[in-house]
Order: sequence, then structure tokens, then C-alpha cells
Amino acid sequence: MWLDNRRVGTKVKYLVALCLLLGLVGLINPVSAGEDVLVAQRAEIAPDAVVFQFIERVEKARILDADERYLAQLTHLIPVVGDAFDMGAMSAAIVGRTVWYGWSPDEQADFAEHMTEFLAATITTRLELETDAPTEILTTIDGPRGTKIVQTCSTQDGEPIRVDYRLAKIDRGWAIVDIVADTKVSEVARRRAEFLGIIRSQGHAGIIAAIGEKLQQMQKTGT
Repeated sequence: MWLDNRRVGTKVKYLVALCLLLGLVGLINPVSAGEDVLVAQRAEIAPDAVVFQFIERVEKARILDADERYLAQLTHLIPVVGDAFDMGAMSAAIVGRTVWYGWSPDEQADFAEHMTEFLAATITTRLELETDAPTEILTTIDGPRGTKIVQTCSTQDGEPIRVDYRLAKIDRGWAIVDIVADTKVSEVARRRAEFLGIIRSQGHAGIIAAIGEKLQQMQKTGT
């Protein structure tokens, strides 16, 4: 794996250099400082590179300096999450296939949009947590049903933190469909447990309202 044991937190030109070594010229374009790396041919990017780029773009939000810092970070991260994740598949897994296909396309899109903002907001609230060392991409292994699992590790307060990203191949290339912390806490399973009761009792409108309330609370806490 070409990203094994590489440290996240390097500059864009370092990522470009790695791509050049592997003949990926033209897949990632260098841009001016403060802008995100643009992927010209996403379908050709390997799973570990998708995760690498996602983590780098998240780290850029950490150093944003603005009067409304939380909102600036959230605004930066919403498209980052939307690009890196297959939020349609992730949303379907959260609510369950029966519920998902019982919703109209507009309801599905509405829930996926809210989940994109919710995940971006969750990441934003965690940016204040400092780690002892940059995230390290360890390896990529085969997952269930044709997925790939990119294993990463960082340290906080001297303790290792393991985070695995599960990716599936979709039309635009590899996309994240779940995150598992410390090999046991799945983001999909966590949100399913959190939201399922609301969905069963209040339906689509109820869960959208509940997520909206959570977003408002995170904004109050983050500002």
C-alpha cells in the first residue's frame, strides 16, 4: 500500500509527490494555499488515498481563523463530507432498508442532506480535541461485500486511537460508508440506535426535526 505508515498532516505538495511516484499524474492537481485538492478522476483514486485526502481536508478546518469559527469550520466540512462519503448508502443503513425504500426520493434526499450536515457538525465539535501525533494510515484490508477497510491510528493522552474507514465502490469511485472507532463503535450502528425509535414513532418528519434540533444545539455549544 503506497500510503502505509505515511503521516497525515503533510502539505499538498507532498501528496502530489506521492501520486507522481505511482504514475497518478493528473489525478490530483495542486492548488493555491487554503484551497482543497481537486480530484479530476475520482474513480481512479485508491481507498487509502480517499481516506488520506479526507483527513487532510478535515485538518484544514482545524486551523481556520474566523470570528464565527464553528460556522466557518462547518461550512468547510459539509462539502468535504459530501464528497468523501456515500451518504445515500450510509443513510439507508442507518434507517433500515424497509424504511428507506418506503420513503419518497425527496424524503431520502432530505434525510441524506441532513445526515451530511450532522456528520460534518459532529466532526466540527471534535476539532478542539488535540491528538499527540498525526493520524497514521496503517493498511487496507478486504471488507464484507466487496468493501475495503482502511485502518488508521493516532494517539491522544498517550493512548492509541484506532479508527477504521469502510469504503464501497460507487459510480464516482471509492466512498466511505461507515467509520468504526476502536474496532467496535460503528457510526452507522450508533446513529441507527439513536434514531430508530424516533423514526418508528414520528416518521420522516420527526427524525428531520430531531436532527435539526441537534444541529442547533451543536451550534450553540460550538460558538
